[in-house]
Amino acid sequence: MNEIDWNQKLKEALDRTEFMAISTIFEGETWTNPVAFAYDEKINLYFISKMASRHSENILKNPKVSVAVYKTERFVSGDVLGLQIKGEAKHLTDKEEIKAAAAYYFERGHGNDEFRNKTAERAGAEAPWQFFKVTPIEVWCFDSREFGSERKLTPLDIIELG
Repeated sequence: MNEIDWNQKLKEALDRTEFMAISTIFEGETWTNPVAFAYDEKINLYFISKMASRHSENILKNPKVSVAVYKTERFVSGDVLGLQIKGEAKHLTDKEEIKAAAAYYFERGHGNDEFRNKTAERAGAEAPWQFFKVTPIEVWCFDSREFGSERKLTPLDIIELG
């Protein structure tokens, strides 16, 4: 097998869809839901949510999350490509972190100016929509085109998706 270009592979997987499934846990109860997301060059993931949503409440109590990024349609060949991520999530409250998250998020085309005005970027701490960041601890890649039915652990220290 040729050497894996992890940057290209992860970018391809992330760019194939605008949604991820995020799973949270609190007091032994799990919760999974889809959210629109964006990412940065180190594969940190950004999403927005309302603070009263179950996953937001869970993150505030327990930052451990898992994420699945995949497109539901297969390649023409029948193959699939997706990511499974173990990470830690946090509600962003620092203005500079919010500004950076908003840049990544809205660069992907999520929302319009009217919606953007309802986010923490423009309306502050009381905004109905708040930014969250998931910092990956482990990223597993499933690419049946190259790995068959196996998944591979991604070496995070070499990731630079710029």
